[in-house]
Amino acid sequence: MATQLRAALWELVLTAAFLFLVVTAVRWLLVADSPAVAALPAPTLRLAAVALVVGAAIALVMSPALQRITAGHLNPAVTLGLWALRAFPGRAVLPFVAAQLAGSALGAYLGRVAWGPAADTAAVAPGEAWGGAAVLVLEAAAMAAMMLLAAYAPGVPRLTRALPLLMGGGVAAAIVGLGPVTGGSVNPARQFGPALLSGQTAHLAAYLLAPVLGALLGAGTYLLGRRGKRACPAEVAGGV
Repeated sequence: MATQLRAALWELVLTAAFLFLVVTAVRWLLVADSPAVAALPAPTLRLAAVALVVGAAIALVMSPALQRITAGHLNPAVTLGLWALRAFPGRAVLPFVAAQLAGSALGAYLGRVAWGPAADTAAVAPGEAWGGAAVLVLEAAAMAAMMLLAAYAPGVPRLTRALPLLMGGGVAAAIVGLGPVTGGSVNPARQFGPALLSGQTAHLAAYLLAPVLGALLGAGTYLLGRRGKRACPAEVAGGV
């Protein structure tokens, strides 16, 4: 119990730090009054810079050094997907998800304290021609692909060693590829705090649900391919 509580507290702290980083990156790379707008006038380049920062943070959290002390999910969909893969204990799911959402709210709040109302731009939204349905389908598909990668990697040594970079790269690719359409969240915790603090909750349900559905779909596809054999990607589960 003490180990799980400590792991949940790490989730809260790391998710808060992650959201503060996201808010900071958005504030200083995407907001109109940022020096980055003059240095990188093309919106695609600035979005790619945000994706690089976020992807690098994910890779760092998943590195072997940090995995020895924390599960480092930072994402309720990842937690639920690993539970569906039978690689994460069911009794730890609720504490982890609660910690991640609390960390999201805390990190977004700290970002607003640091950067003022401009931090509200960290809440993503669908592109003008898109809506909640696009968020639901595309973000679920992106999360399903990443969960399949996380499930198969432990059985392939080369993938196991490269998994932090692959997952960080996958998140970065989702930000760049889905950014103009859905905002590229692919993480309920990524949107939860910024949306609540800014009041931009019109599509919040879709942003919360889509990655979870995608993670469960990816896990279910993997288990179906295994024909009922037990799946134990322990390296991804973080040892909780």
